[in-house]
Amino acid sequence: MLAAAIVLLAACTHITPKPDSAEALLQQAIDAAGGEAALTQARVLTWSGSATVFAGDNKIELGVESRVEPFRSARSDTWLLGQGRRTLRTLQIDGDQGWMVRDGKRTEMPAQSLRHERAQYAVYGLMRLVTLRQPGVVLRVLPVDGQGRRGLHVQHPSAPEADIYFDTDGRLAYLTDNVPAPEGEGTLAQRFDFEGSIEGRGVRWPRIVRISQNNKPYFELRLEQFRPEP
Repeated sequence: MLAAAIVLLAACTHITPKPDSAEALLQQAIDAAGGEAALTQARVLTWSGSATVFAGDNKIELGVESRVEPFRSARSDTWLLGQGRRTLRTLQIDGDQGWMVRDGKRTEMPAQSLRHERAQYAVYGLMRLVTLRQPGVVLRVLPVDGQGRRGLHVQHPSAPEADIYFDTDGRLAYLTDNVPAPEGEGTLAQRFDFEGSIEGRGVRWPRIVRISQNNKPYFELRLEQFRPEP
């Protein structure tokens, strides 16, 4: 009797999730991004590259260096590519505080802007995928989209609700969410499109991230170096 019970218990602890379940889809995405061990070790994400900000009919070209500890802190240094680091501006978030630094002067971020930026940087926490197994997270399988991609609706206690869709091989395809507007009231409907791949310490990350807000181009980030840290 005891031996049979042990065998039954062992079998129950190795149940394979249904192929169309949220857990199976998440596992495929984690495997495609480098695996659970690599993603778990990647507690801090650092990268450098360039970016384009779309401001109406104008395009602003920037150099970028960022360090993000998802859901905790973020620092992003940007500068005008045509003018170099003498135009450096720093955005920094640490928990419930945020500020901007320019020309050596530090300015506290207005509360609404801070809520907006915290929501923006939370997306990188969702992209880390293993965070979707944290306590309090609720996942729901979404209908297949028009291109045959499957997705998950994610409710994470430290991020806006989001829909994340994956390519058929499990790689991140795109993410949609709604975030507080940086000024005034209301929210912005966003879409993050992911393209290409760059690898660091076993983690495979999108090389290009394109963000649209209210169906208009807003920001494009192009990574040249990517290095996650423990």
